[in-house]
Amino acid sequence: MSKLNVKKVIIFKHGVSYYILEGSVKGTDTFELEFKIDEMDDVLKSLFVLDTSEKGYISSISYDAALDTSQLLKSIMLNIPDRDSFSSLITQIKGANISLTIAGGKTISGTIMGIEEFEKMSKDEKIVEKLLILLQDSEVISKINFTEIKSFDIMNEDIKKDLKFFLETVISGKKKDAKKIVINCESGGNDEVDRIIFVYYIRESPIWKTSYRLIMSKEQALEEKCLLSGWGLIENTTNQDWEDVELSLVAGMPVSFKYEFYRPIFIQRPVIRPPKVLSVRPTEIEEGLEMEKYKDYAMSEMEAKPRAMKIRYKGGRKGAPPPAPAGAIGYGGALGVMSDDALLDKVRSQTKIQTKDLGELFEYNISNLVSIKRKQSALVPILTESIKARRVLLYNKNEYDRNPNACLEITNNTNLTLERGPVTIIYDDNLAGEAIVPFLNKEDTRLLNYAVEQAVIITNEAKSESLNVHKITIGSGYSYEYYYTNQMTTYKINNKTNEEKELYLDHPKTHEYKFIEKPIDPEETPNFWRFKITLKPKEAISFKLKEQREDYSSNYLRNWSKNEILKRVGFYTKQKFINEKLETQLKEIAELIQNLNDKQNQREKLHDERDLMSDEQSRLRENISVLGDDNQSITLKERYVKKLNDQESRFENISVETKKLDKEIESLNKTIENKMNKLKA
Repeated sequence: MSKLNVKKVIIFKHGVSYYILEGSVKGTDTFELEFKIDEMDDVLKSLFVLDTSEKGYISSISYDAALDTSQLLKSIMLNIPDRDSFSSLITQIKGANISLTIAGGKTISGTIMGIEEFEKMSKDEKIVEKLLILLQDSEVISKINFTEIKSFDIMNEDIKKDLKFFLETVISGKKKDAKKIVINCESGGNDEVDRIIFVYYIRESPIWKTSYRLIMSKEQALEEKCLLSGWGLIENTTNQDWEDVELSLVAGMPVSFKYEFYRPIFIQRPVIRPPKVLSVRPTEIEEGLEMEKYKDYAMSEMEAKPRAMKIRYKGGRKGAPPPAPAGAIGYGGALGVMSDDALLDKVRSQTKIQTKDLGELFEYNISNLVSIKRKQSALVPILTESIKARRVLLYNKNEYDRNPNACLEITNNTNLTLERGPVTIIYDDNLAGEAIVPFLNKEDTRLLNYAVEQAVIITNEAKSESLNVHKITIGSGYSYEYYYTNQMTTYKINNKTNEEKELYLDHPKTHEYKFIEKPIDPEETPNFWRFKITLKPKEAISFKLKEQREDYSSNYLRNWSKNEILKRVGFYTKQKFINEKLETQLKEIAELIQNLNDKQNQREKLHDERDLMSDEQSRLRENISVLGDDNQSITLKERYVKKLNDQESRFENISVETKKLDKEIESLNKTIENKMNKLKA
């Protein structure tokens, strides 16, 4: 069996790697690969094998079934235990033809009949010996002691295959989470020619991680630049050593998924039973439809002329910038003894990469071959560049309400795309802090906050006020009164350092507020207004902002009384919010609303009177029911009856008055509604 060696590994950011393996073969041979069960789906869906010779070819690719050992062994007749394996095998193949070689070199052939055991004493110790009962070809039954058997040949080929399958399955089952793929290569007749075989596949793998070092001297700070050194953390989780492999790291998010490909999938098929009635009877056959008149939408799409395919060719520039080995970049005095240009040249000379911009993806090709032992990891340099950088302060009251963050404002002025990752910041040969570099395309600018500047103290005060109504609108029966709300914010900033500082002050955006007073114009971010302020040494300043928003309150005119409407009309007229026509209309509506309220009050009083009389009538009827037939009782009954009659007359009058009021109220409501709908201001 020949061996495949890892030639190239391409590691992506979405959890898979693409492997290219190479091997040399002569004649008919096989290659063997081993994977975990969970990796088999990805490998099988992507596996591609190529024989680069003229006549050689790949005849087949076989792999272990996705069944555990116990399931596999159910398909054969043998089950050999760990102890007494020989006698157990003989027992299970009873009736098989065998050929034995016994002591003295004699050969005996026959059929197994079974095993017989007997006990004997040996040096005062009881031992058990086993005898093989064999029906010889001469039809003589022989007993052969196990100790005399030197070799044992099974003549039945099926039993031999089962025994071999059993042993191979058991040994492969010792690796519970491992499955083999065997690639069968054929020479095509050229058995003496060395052929090169390439194997390609993807498998699940840890993502490659990025870390950076930003190194800035005082001179570089004045020039607003620094050295960016990027490293990729690579992990070899496979069972193969990577010896001098080509390594590529791809940034981006291509589509990727798991597909259940390895384990067998069985579907439940319907059970069709044979018909019980076999006699035939005539049936009415429907006339066929002219289906060709109706073209299916999917077919029309297929018949359409295919659009020309756009082919994107991989391109990129060749460069030689990425970091140096670990010994070249230290955080101690080594940086101080080299000039900035010498340090950059030294690191660049020890870093060799090529990059490719693949549109949606970006690839770092490590020019130097990489070696990583199985189950080990390595740091690989991926870039070294001089980039734009300036030291600034960033204040956001939602994060630290008293101090700003110390930040580096970096611009990716390189030809590379920078992946997200942690960064260690070295300033003036000392550790300044740590930060996270976000995903940066070319020419992107980001702020990296790496520390808190406690020598700059900031406090903020905020207050708001509502101004008087400055306009009104009227429509659909509502009065909308508009007024301004002012919000004042004062930032008190004290720079206690002896250095000039550049402060970015992030002021939160508030819905619909606009600045009416601001010392300088801000830049805009999605959630903040960013003011850039220069702080002089030992200077304390007050930075004031004033914002304004127009608000309104809505009032339904019918909820107001006549006096309230007239009061608001007087205010609107005085402020010249409405004209004389609208003033007259509102006053008419006020009179109508007053008239409506009066009639509604009258109707309410009639309802109350009717309810009181109903209660009174119930009391009178109860009194009448308990009176007797004496003269005094008769007199009272007559009084109660007369009162009841008078109340019934009043009931009738109330009913008439209520109906009249209902009609008047309904008419007033319609009139008011019509007049209110005509209002417009």
